[in-house]
Amino acid sequence: MKINDFQTELSKFKIAIDEAKSIAIASHLNPDGDNLGSLNALYGLLKNIGKKTTFILNDEIPSSFLFLPYIDKFTSPQDLENESFDLFIALDCGDLNRLGDEVKQYFLLSKKTINIDHHNSNDYFADINIVDINATATCEVLFSIFKELKYNLDKEIATSLYTGISTDTGSFKYDSVRPQTFKFASELLEYGIDFRTINISLYQTRSKEKTDLLVKALNSIKYYNDNKIALVRVTIDDFEKTGAKKLDSDGIVEFVRDIEGVEVAVLLKEKENSIRLSMRSKSFINCTEVASKFNGGGHIRAAGGTFNHNDLDKAEKDVVSAIMEEFDK
Repeated sequence: MKINDFQTELSKFKIAIDEAKSIAIASHLNPDGDNLGSLNALYGLLKNIGKKTTFILNDEIPSSFLFLPYIDKFTSPQDLENESFDLFIALDCGDLNRLGDEVKQYFLLSKKTINIDHHNSNDYFADINIVDINATATCEVLFSIFKELKYNLDKEIATSLYTGISTDTGSFKYDSVRPQTFKFASELLEYGIDFRTINISLYQTRSKEKTDLLVKALNSIKYYNDNKIALVRVTIDDFEKTGAKKLDSDGIVEFVRDIEGVEVAVLLKEKENSIRLSMRSKSFINCTEVASKFNGGGHIRAAGGTFNHNDLDKAEKDVVSAIMEEFDK
């Protein structure tokens, strides 16, 4: 977003917040660190300025994020009664459908809507759109908003923002990291956040069930294109046999990407009526280009998509073919 656009939308944001008596906030399905971090940070900020806020979440929370300060404040959309909010703020969503059908209906019923995001594929679906495709995380965009509007932050908000930035940069390892990212992280540390607890929760805690699922996935690994492509599968049966939760597949594709010589890693996760695609690359393969061919999108080095069928062999063949086209460019 150009800086003049940012300032214009920022002014609209401030007015919308000031005028709203009821505010709803939500993010995409399959929660991650930036998703939950931005929700927690915004909930904390709105609470501190006295706004009646409904934190909507329609999914299971990964255990590694249970340390977040307001994680127990969410409301399931099933517990809402066709409410119409003065303002609905969608966070970290490239498009409206990422909210899921049950949450999307409340977005559409709201009097005014805001979209805060950093995905290049964002289609500017709200009345007010604050989208910075150069930001590493939605939490980085949110921190910029808070700083520009001179909102007072606290340890809880800083903890949430730092979590989103840390996780969406792969603990500051991804190409998206820029000098401002480290500057923001440094400023957030000054609020006295529990850096040790955050790092242990995010990067040093893995259940036995999640470990067993990782082992099963690695046993399925296949290599293509002189070992530059590594692909693994996780089936419904794998989840049942290990007792793993659906979110325990998080981190598997990154583990595979880190194998020496692998440029792009692929995870195919079988679901009831579809297959979820997750991709990560190291240096030059554009994951977004590949994912866009399979009902998806994301970032250059991290993207996902969906196959609307259950044929894992076909999905593997199709995604490998699409990746090979990227290698040939």
